[in-house]
Amino acid sequence: MSGVSRRTLLTLWVLAGAVFAATLGSMLVPGVLSAFAEETGISLADVGRSNAVFGLAYAVAAPVIAWSVRRLEPYTVMMVALPLVAAAAVAVSQVDTVSQLMVARVAQAVAVAGVVPMCTVHAGSIVAGAHRSRALSISFTGMVASSLVGAPLGNLLGATVGARAAFIMVGTLAVLVCVAVAALRPWQAELRLAGAEARRREHGAATVWASAALVLGATLATALLEGAATGGLNTFIAPFLESTTGASGALLSALLLCYGIAGLAGNGVLGGLADRLGPARILTALGVAAAVSVGGLALVSGPLPAALLLLAWGFCSWAINPPLQALIVGHSGRHVNVVVGINSSLIYTGTSIGAALASAQVDQGRLEQLPYLSSVLFVACAITAGVAWAATARARRRAAATAEVPAGAETASEEPARA
Repeated sequence: MSGVSRRTLLTLWVLAGAVFAATLGSMLVPGVLSAFAEETGISLADVGRSNAVFGLAYAVAAPVIAWSVRRLEPYTVMMVALPLVAAAAVAVSQVDTVSQLMVARVAQAVAVAGVVPMCTVHAGSIVAGAHRSRALSISFTGMVASSLVGAPLGNLLGATVGARAAFIMVGTLAVLVCVAVAALRPWQAELRLAGAEARRREHGAATVWASAALVLGATLATALLEGAATGGLNTFIAPFLESTTGASGALLSALLLCYGIAGLAGNGVLGGLADRLGPARILTALGVAAAVSVGGLALVSGPLPAALLLLAWGFCSWAINPPLQALIVGHSGRHVNVVVGINSSLIYTGTSIGAALASAQVDQGRLEQLPYLSSVLFVACAITAGVAWAATARARRRAAATAEVPAGAETASEEPARA
């Protein structure tokens, strides 16, 4: 990653590790569901319902925590929250009743809400604006990876060491990552100062608050809609593929893996591209591409075309996060902690809304039409991203028009503004 110091790059990958350790506990649940129910005596339905409790608690906790710790350094907050993630994972491993499980999952959500948004804020603070999308894609790799390996790893651990032991292992991992985070702490003040200085030197970095507010509003709406578009179809993707393609067993697992692997690639590739072409522009294009990809799933009947569309959908869906987070971090100013927390809350809220809409469709016997619902939501996502694109482009044109243009630089000043 050219233009970024080795210390900065190492910090970004440690942040990715922190996000991975924080989110792995919730990603394990689908894989350990049966084993956990058998070991604890809690019903499958209640174990599954604990995921909904986790999502609701996270949606509330993320902005509340962000507001409460707004005067603290995000890196410090993350260091405090990681041991709490470990403690919550161990608490989940020890439950024996439904009420204990729900309390432990709420505690887990609160702890995770103290890690993931703080990693996002810190990752965006230690680089120049020109490298922000790529930096955020690195830190967000942790969540992509945990979503990819969580269910199969949970299934493996549940069958070998047991579900309770699996959560204890997650807690141990969080402690180990916390040690790495603590080891890098002495660098962080210097990296933040260097990042702030680099952003001050960038031409057109300042944006009037009216434009920033419009960009933030449109971007947060995009986050909500993307969560709904992805969450609805994701909830029923396995039965949908079974119904439309006839896939089951290993073939169904392979199809589901296509989405996750492509997501890992999308998150990694699009960060750098968004830095070059502009995050709002890329975000708009991804919304359109995702709408086409999921819409196509309603028209296929074989595993091969379904696999290709799942690859495209996974790539686009996870690639949305780096430019989206870059827009939020770049336009939030001194309120960045709170706005990032709100964004995290909206993503989980959108996922819940999408699942509710999809459930209503399934209740009416429209399982095979779910891709159309997701496609419409992605189109709406592209529209709100387009609003952010137009606002950023207009702000840059205004900044260029009011800036003093050096002699002989007229040609350069007439180049299209990068949004």
